[in-house]
Amino acid sequence: MRRRDFIALASVAAAWPCTVQAQQSEPQTVERPAIPKAWLKEKTTVAEAEAAHPGISDDRIERFPDAAKPFGFQNRRWEEFKALALPGDEFWTFSSPPDSWEHLAGRAGIAIVRDGVPFKVITTIMN
Repeated sequence: MRRRDFIALASVAAAWPCTVQAQQSEPQTVERPAIPKAWLKEKTTVAEAEAAHPGISDDRIERFPDAAKPFGFQNRRWEEFKALALPGDEFWTFSSPPDSWEHLAGRAGIAIVRDGVPFKVITTIMN
């Protein structure tokens, strides 16, 4: 390899990370909704959701005391999920359509809805 070719190749290699970084810093497109809006069933509150998912109350509490908290074994995820909510966000229950349940692909849970769009979900039931 001639020196001139080496210098040209080295220049391209040195500039490559800057080009990649510049492309990554461009504005990102808005993410798709976490679930289809049609899956939303009814508005709820944190207190209502926690009452509907009280955690376990059997002998497993001795080994897993945190599972007695709301949302049971998913309590840590629930706490992280709640922390994502901003003022103005709404909590909604959701459920996939009946045909998804018939084909063993159903899911239901709680969604955070931001500006009318399901932003994040926590799934509580799957089949």
